[in-house]
Amino acid sequence: MDKMERRKVQLDNQPVDFTSFLADLENLSGLQAQQKGLRFVLEPSLPLPHKVITDGTRLRQILWNLISNAVKFTPQGGGVNVRVRYDEGDILHFEVEDSGIGIPEAEQDKIFAMYYQVKDSHGGKPATGTGIGLAVSRRLARNMGGDINVTSQPGKGATFTLTVHAPAIAEEVEDTLAEDDMPLPALNVLLVEDIELNVIVARSVLEKLGNSVDVAMTGKAALEMFEPGEYDLVLLDIQLPDMTGLDISRELKQRFAADELPPLVALTANVLKNKKEYLDAGMDDVLSKPLSVPALTAMIKKFWDAPDEEAQEAPAADLHKADAVLDTDMLEQYIELVGPKLINDGLAVFEKMMPGYMSVLESNLTARDQKGIVEEGHKIKGAAGSIGLRHIQQLGQQIQTPDLPAWSDNVAEWVEEMKSEWQNDVAVLKAWVAKASKK
Repeated sequence: MDKMERRKVQLDNQPVDFTSFLADLENLSGLQAQQKGLRFVLEPSLPLPHKVITDGTRLRQILWNLISNAVKFTPQGGGVNVRVRYDEGDILHFEVEDSGIGIPEAEQDKIFAMYYQVKDSHGGKPATGTGIGLAVSRRLARNMGGDINVTSQPGKGATFTLTVHAPAIAEEVEDTLAEDDMPLPALNVLLVEDIELNVIVARSVLEKLGNSVDVAMTGKAALEMFEPGEYDLVLLDIQLPDMTGLDISRELKQRFAADELPPLVALTANVLKNKKEYLDAGMDDVLSKPLSVPALTAMIKKFWDAPDEEAQEAPAADLHKADAVLDTDMLEQYIELVGPKLINDGLAVFEKMMPGYMSVLESNLTARDQKGIVEEGHKIKGAAGSIGLRHIQQLGQQIQTPDLPAWSDNVAEWVEEMKSEWQNDVAVLKAWVAKASKK
């Protein structure tokens, strides 16, 4: 038996957001198939668990190997389908089906040998890069409590079936796993916001984390309500009917000493575009609307968890920028698996397509065509997500979701942010990939 076959695989089983996992898989696989002129379809059989316990990196490696092979052996104009379901016994079941050259029955047991290579459609030159991938993939799958099998006919494509054992995480268990050793403090919060729907959402998020909330719907009311020692945190909407959040911040700093003021945090639908402006104007931080639990939690930890100051200052500004606009975890995983070329190729496609997307989006916005706005936002979200442009992906998600509170009040601002920032974000991604490629 080969030394590599005998070695025990060390698995790192952790909670995996399976919904996001599939979205990333669909985005990048779809991009790879598109570049070859193939159709790619992900077919989830619902219900699927939101989170599972598995080695996400190993599972991604196996699936990427199977899908890459399917794309490689499928001629232009064909298609690759991936079906996903969750079976009894906590089993994730994947089927990767292509319309490629197929595998003769006599060869099907051999393809999982360590150094075997499938011959091309004429039975001659071997196709590169398949044997060791399938051998290692099967070994990984078996160590993960599953297996890989194949069914195929020459000229009619092949279907590879992957199973792995991956227990679902119940919601209450998920909540427990997500808790930090140190609970968040319960704060008295002054929320300054004039749009009722935004108030409802922000209050629910704040109260979910155990905070008490008072609401002021004008700047005048906020200034009347504020007293030193009364509030631990002040959240200030930037656009109010009588004054801006920046005006309120300046007024409070004129009236009171610095040690009498809690953190003053701006609320805006346009975080990245103006964040430096807000901080320079005296805000302590900026949060995006609609308010989310992860963003609020991170901000509270920033001010109340007292991390080491030197550790806070260590990262360079460009690293902060990259983390803000890119999905660096996803990008690092895919560069490790397949190298930087696929990301760079996708980036080139994105740069060509984005001006057209923006032109249509702005036209639909001017025409107040909600259906058109949503459709274009959906396209941009998918394209950006496939190459790790998280900020643009998040804006696309907001633009494509008219059910969000105050969507009609905020969508023009989101489109404007996307228009002004997408090229900067692309530049950040190019620099990040170039740096990662040198490691």
